[in-house]
Amino acid sequence: MMEGGNFIFKLFKRKETIQFSGRSHPRLGILSAAIGLVVVFTFIGLSIISGLNKGQGGFYIGILGILIFVLAGIGFALSYKAVKQNDIFYRFPIVGLVINGLMLIILLLLYIMGFSG
Repeated sequence: MMEGGNFIFKLFKRKETIQFSGRSHPRLGILSAAIGLVVVFTFIGLSIISGLNKGQGGFYIGILGILIFVLAGIGFALSYKAVKQNDIFYRFPIVGLVINGLMLIILLLLYIMGFSG
């Protein structure tokens, strides 16, 4: 049986003694998550500008919308590549997959609605 002091010391070890595996955050995953955030904020900004102009944003707003659609596709592809890597932390690739995937769906639905009427 351990003495009270030794038990408490072993229970609350210092964080520096904890050993982690060789996993790391993949650069592709971080880049895809950053691209996803850029796409979201650009979409919000374009939506506000279009709303202030009562839906008559013009040619440049439409081109920027298509560019963020392409950028979301690139971000999705990068995060997919990052998920396929071995021995990594999956936080950023999954965040990139979710954000870019949702933005691809939202933008695609928006374009389908725009073409239909």
